[in-house]
Amino acid sequence: MGFSIYDLFKTGLLLTNAALILNRPRFLAKYGWDEANPHTQSPLVVQAINLHTAMQYLKVPVIFCNIFLILIELILGGG
Repeated sequence: MGFSIYDLFKTGLLLTNAALILNRPRFLAKYGWDEANPHTQSPLVVQAINLHTAMQYLKVPVIFCNIFLILIELILGGG
């Protein structure tokens, strides 16, 4: 069993999917992460909020990457 670039791509895509499905008003507001406020929150929390905001622009490319990954899995078989 090897560890390849394909496995890294698949892992990164799954983690990106997991981050993209987090709904800000529903999930993140419970923890006070709905808006980044650098005066009251730690810099690490502000960076995480800004990263989540920036990742929202990746929705369309991630959809195409998911389609590509599904086609590769169908053609070559999962494993």
